[in-house]
Amino acid sequence: MKIAITGARGSVGREVVRVCAEAGHDTIHINRSPEEPDGTPRSEVRTADVAGDYDAFVRALKGCDALIHLAALPDPVGKADHVVFSNNVLAAFNGFRAAAEVGITRVCYASSVNAIGLAFATQPLKFPYFPIEEESYPCNPTDSYALSKQEAEVAAKAFVNWFPGMRIACMRIHNVGARKDVAEEHAKDWEGTAVKELWGWVNPTATARACLMSVWDDESVAKGEKWAGCEIFNIVAPTTTQDDKSSEQLAKKYYPDAELRGDFKGHRGFWATDKARKLLGWTHHEKE
Repeated sequence: MKIAITGARGSVGREVVRVCAEAGHDTIHINRSPEEPDGTPRSEVRTADVAGDYDAFVRALKGCDALIHLAALPDPVGKADHVVFSNNVLAAFNGFRAAAEVGITRVCYASSVNAIGLAFATQPLKFPYFPIEEESYPCNPTDSYALSKQEAEVAAKAFVNWFPGMRIACMRIHNVGARKDVAEEHAKDWEGTAVKELWGWVNPTATARACLMSVWDDESVAKGEKWAGCEIFNIVAPTTTQDDKSSEQLAKKYYPDAELRGDFKGHRGFWATDKARKLLGWTHHEKE
């Protein structure tokens, strides 16, 4: 396959490029400003401002078979709310619409666990139950970033009806990094990151694998069930970053009103990932 990757220079983007290339795919790196090739085999660099120049984006996608759409403002910190919201929503819309225009039917969109309202919330967090699944869990965004991700998921659901045959995977990714590194970040800002982020994390390579699996239909690799339309997936490690506190202890101390559905006596993560395993065949590995 020839896979277009927006945001290819970002930390997740670089790993997605590597994983796709190692699987034998051609990669088209789409970034906002010009750059020199990074040496990846069978790769090409194309320039387009995803949110700001739709026509250039369409040109950059021509000839591609799939799109892994990672480009976005990654957080609202130090940014005006209207800039975060407008950039991320327009970038998502342009990605879906440009893909449809050139005939791409397989799209992976980097959403976020923050679509439910999480790390950047401006109001106290309230969770009805754990673990958090994708289908019916209530979304309560109270910041521009969370709202932008929720709106992008709404757009994705519309596009698969607008363009029948199109398939979009919205990946709710969380705190990409090695477990040790994310644990250190949580320790430095316990209330601001660990508690508000539900002690979650995901390995970079596992994230990249999930992105590739969502657009690649090769049955020798894709072990999940057949699916169509738009689906949302939690792409999160099955464990927390904490070794000295059980998930049950954490939940009861910081979110005592949340119902615990299942056994949280160990270090079980607060996010359900059964759907990604079932439909994509994806499982997370702590070290890859």
